[in-house]
Amino acid sequence: MGDFIVYRQNKIDKAAHNAMLETLSAQGSKNPTILQDDSYSIILYDKTIAPIANFTHHNNGDFCGSSGSFFYKGQNGKAALDLFLADFNPDHYSPYGFMGVFTLIVKKQTRLFIISDPMGASRIFHNHNQTIWSSSFLALAENVPSLSLNKHALYEYCFQETNYGADTIFNEISAADSLCYFQLNENSTTAHLKNIIMDFNPSDAPYEDQVSEHSHLLQNQMQSLVSSYGQKESPKIATALSGGYDSRLLLALAQNAGAATNVYVYGSEVSPDVKIAKTIASAEGFSLNHVDKAKHPKPSPLEYPSIVKDNFYSLDGYPNEGIFDFGANMATRRERAQNSTLLLNGGSGEIYRNFFYMPEGKYSISDLLNIFYSRYAKDYCTDKFIENDYREILRHKIKTALNLDNDLLNRSQLEYAYPAFRLRYWTSKDNSNSTRLGSYLTPFICYETIQGALKIPLKYKNHGKFQGDVINKVSPRLASYPSDYGYRFNQEVPFKVKLKNYLTFYRPPILRRYSYALQQKFATLQLPAPLSQDYLSTVLPDGTPYMNDYFKMDKIKDAALLGRILTLEYLFKHLKL
Repeated sequence: MGDFIVYRQNKIDKAAHNAMLETLSAQGSKNPTILQDDSYSIILYDKTIAPIANFTHHNNGDFCGSSGSFFYKGQNGKAALDLFLADFNPDHYSPYGFMGVFTLIVKKQTRLFIISDPMGASRIFHNHNQTIWSSSFLALAENVPSLSLNKHALYEYCFQETNYGADTIFNEISAADSLCYFQLNENSTTAHLKNIIMDFNPSDAPYEDQVSEHSHLLQNQMQSLVSSYGQKESPKIATALSGGYDSRLLLALAQNAGAATNVYVYGSEVSPDVKIAKTIASAEGFSLNHVDKAKHPKPSPLEYPSIVKDNFYSLDGYPNEGIFDFGANMATRRERAQNSTLLLNGGSGEIYRNFFYMPEGKYSISDLLNIFYSRYAKDYCTDKFIENDYREILRHKIKTALNLDNDLLNRSQLEYAYPAFRLRYWTSKDNSNSTRLGSYLTPFICYETIQGALKIPLKYKNHGKFQGDVINKVSPRLASYPSDYGYRFNQEVPFKVKLKNYLTFYRPPILRRYSYALQQKFATLQLPAPLSQDYLSTVLPDGTPYMNDYFKMDKIKDAALLGRILTLEYLFKHLKL
C-alpha cells in the first residue's frame, strides 16, 4: 500500500481524524480503507498511481497490511501477506525471507504490531506519546500542536541531507526506532528488539567461491522477484543504467532472470552515463529511455509556487534533495510508476565495495565522523551552531545504530556503518517517497545480502574488484562494456586507478574532516534557475526570516545546501511556526 495512519481512538477526536485525512489527500492519497480494532483506528491507503494488493484478513480476526514494497519468500501482494501472517511469531522477529523496504501492520493472536523491514529502512513517524503512527511526516507535522524546533536536526538535515536516528526537525515528532518492532497495547506501546545478528568475521573461503556464492545469492533473489512480478511478454520491471557498478549488476541480474526490462538513463547527451548506456543498449539491442531533466519545461514565475507546493506534499515536507525544482523530479517519479511497473534501484550496491575508502585497521567513531560526517561549514552558520554538540549527537547516533559497547570499531564494524547508518536513514526518505506512488525496490537492501557482504574480506572489495567479478560472473557480456571508471568490469583495475584510490585510503581521517569546509572557502555559488530570485520571490516573498537565525544566508556557496535551507524555510512558513 501507500501511506498509513494508526492512532489510539481515545486520544484523537473526529476533527483531528479528518485533518490527518486532509493532509494525506493533499499528498495524493485518496479513498482510504478504515479499520476499527479494539482501541485503535487503522487507516490504509493504496499507492497513488499503481496500487497492488496490500491487505489480507482472516476469519479468526488476524490481519496484515503492508506499506512500501513487500516481498516475502518469493511472493508479493496478498500471497506474501498471507504467507507472512502464517509464519509470524509475535514474540520472535525473524529477519529471513524478506525483500523490500516496508512497514507491516499486523494483528495476530489478538495483538497489534507495527513492524518494519529487518534493516529498519522504512521510515515510521510517531508523536511524543506514541498515540499516532504514520508513514507520512506531514500527517503529523500539520496536525500535532505546539511544534518546537530540534536545532540539531535542522543542521543535520541541511548538511547531511537527512535526519539520522529518531530525530525529525521537530521535537514532538520522532522516527520510530529502526532496531525495534512495536506492540500497540490499549494504553501503551511496547518496543521489542529485532535482535538482528551480524557476523563481523571475514570469510576464509577461496576468492572464487565467494564470488560464486554472492552471484548465486543475488541471482536467486532476482529470480524470485521476477517470478512474482515480471511478465516476459509485457515489461513490468524497470531499472536505470549508468556507467557505474550498481546499475550494471542490477541489469545483469534482471536479464538473467528473464525479465523484459525497461531501461532508462538520466543526464545530458554528453554525460558519460548517457554515452555508456547508449553504447550498451545499441550493442545489446534493447531500447533505452533517455531522460534529460534539464530539458523539462521551464515554468513562469507565477506558475512556480504551485510546483513547489506539489513537491512539498509529494515528497513529504523536506526530502533529501529539497523541494525547489521545476517539477522534473516528480514528473519522472510519476512516469516511472505507471503501468504497475516495479522500479529497481541499485542504491546500496556499495556494500560490495570499500565505501568509506579506508584501509584495514582499528577506528573510532570520531574517525568515522571525520571520514564521512564532517560535511559542514561553521562559516555558514550563526552562533547557534555548536560544533562539539553537533558531533557528539552524531557520535551517539552511530554508536546506537551499530550497537556498540564503546567508541571503537574494527574494520568490519566500520564497513557495517554504511548499511546500518547511511543506508538505514539516508535512503529511507527517498524509498518512502517512491513507494507512495508505486512498486519500488532497492534489492541490495536485504538482510541476507548485507550479512553476506560483511564477510567479504576488505582486500577483495578494494577498487571495486569483487563487485566487478560478480558482474562478470552473472553476465560476462555486460561486464565487457566500458564504465565511468575508465575500464571494463571484466579487466584488471588499472594501476593508475589503484594509485589514486590509495591516495584517498591513506589520507588521515583528521584531514578529511576539513575537506568540505576548505572546499567551500574557495567555492563560487552556481545558482540554478529554480533558486534564482525571480522564482524564489514568488514562493518566499519575505525572504528567510526563520533560517536567518541559523545561517548566514549571504555567505553560502553550496547550491544544494541552500536548497535544503530554503526547503526548511518553506516548511516553517507553511506551518506558521
